[in-house]
Amino acid sequence: MRSALIAALVVVTAACARPTSTAQQPTPSPTPIPSPSPTPTTPLALSAAAPFHTGEVGVAYAPVALSATGGVQPYTWSVVSGALPNGLSIGSDGTVSGTPGSAGTFAFTIQAADSGNSTATIPGSVPIAAALSASLRPDCATQCSVELGCNVCGAFGDLNGGIGPYSYNLISGQLPAGTSLSGLSLTGTFVGSSGYLFFTVQVTDSLGASASVTPKFQLYDHISLASAATCGPIYFRIGCRTSLQYSGGILSGPPTVSITGAQGTLCTLTLAGALTCSPTTSLPAGFSAVAGGGVVSVSVAGDPNGAYHTWRGTVTLVIQDQGLCSTGSYCQSGAAVVTVDLNGG
Repeated sequence: MRSALIAALVVVTAACARPTSTAQQPTPSPTPIPSPSPTPTTPLALSAAAPFHTGEVGVAYAPVALSATGGVQPYTWSVVSGALPNGLSIGSDGTVSGTPGSAGTFAFTIQAADSGNSTATIPGSVPIAAALSASLRPDCATQCSVELGCNVCGAFGDLNGGIGPYSYNLISGQLPAGTSLSGLSLTGTFVGSSGYLFFTVQVTDSLGASASVTPKFQLYDHISLASAATCGPIYFRIGCRTSLQYSGGILSGPPTVSITGAQGTLCTLTLAGALTCSPTTSLPAGFSAVAGGGVVSVSVAGDPNGAYHTWRGTVTLVIQDQGLCSTGSYCQSGAAVVTVDLNGG
């Protein structure tokens, strides 16, 4: 009985272990793992390959390249405060370039944004100079008038705008003999012949902008005065007259006569009738010298009252016109000597 039960149990166990189907079961697929979001190795930061520099109206601005590091590329560039100078813009590569259209100093802030929503900024300031220009000074707008033998003309032109240093070059015509170019003025002593003379000077600034002026110079013969004349011998109660011719100079009006010295002997009568003589550096009484019409008219007034008996000696004078001959000094003639001889009769 026990043996039969064990045998039956073995049969049942084997039947339970036998597979019911020979079909292969499917292998489940692995669960996909999502890719991680890109993570920058360094924070987004901005820098400039060169600092912002001064520009000039009408002259192409040398590009300034900004660069970004870190963050997630690509980057987007924009101005988030202030403004770039008119005519300048920032490109998609972070380069600031263009041609300025107005002068001034422009402050701004530039931002770069990356693809991961990070931003960084960099401040900037760009001074823009006015366009270079040159013009004739008002006193040379029609012509510059100078005298031969003089060593100053002053500036013939004015310079505005641009960025120094500046260079000056004679590009046509010729300078007056004896002079050299110093900016928009001439230095040296004017020599040669009188007449008109034209030339053109070009100014170039450090950015290559240029401007030019063409002055016209009228060169006059230096003012001159006859070197000597005599007034007398005439009876002292009548006085005397004489004249000296002058020529040249810049004569927009009569030249001015200046007395530079007198040297003589004055003799006077005392109440007792004695004649007393002594050296003097005073002018003869009633002496006058007036320029006009090409002559200097000299006269010594008569003395009907007999205040003096005789004046013998010389008076030295010069004439001066309205043109500067050196700094702070007007052109004048050489000295002329007038000999005065008033006797007692």
